[in-house]
Amino acid sequence: MDDMEAAIERAELRAELAALRQEMETLRAELEEMHADADLEACHVAGLTAQLKALIAEGDACPNQAAHPLLARTTYTHARTGEAITKTGAFPLYREAFDAEARRLGIENPEELRA
Repeated sequence: MDDMEAAIERAELRAELAALRQEMETLRAELEEMHADADLEACHVAGLTAQLKALIAEGDACPNQAAHPLLARTTYTHARTGEAITKTGAFPLYREAFDAEARRLGIENPEELRA
């Protein structure tokens, strides 16, 4: 390989390295955006959890328990562990929504991932 060929190869390698560095920066930015999205989703989950706890507490405090059938506690079987768990009557709604969203996202066997 003569000097000219070596210089061309070095230039090509430098260009490839520059392109890879740019791609790495693009991927870092995408990853940061995904982290921010996940953080925001976690905030939504925290807010919804607080709302649900408040609604359950309000229903539990109501003297007319018959008016709140979804708040009645029922024993279910944990899908992953097989253990008995006590949840509100609304728990099947959670499972149904979880499974539907998981399937929409291409996750197979969602029952293996949730309670």
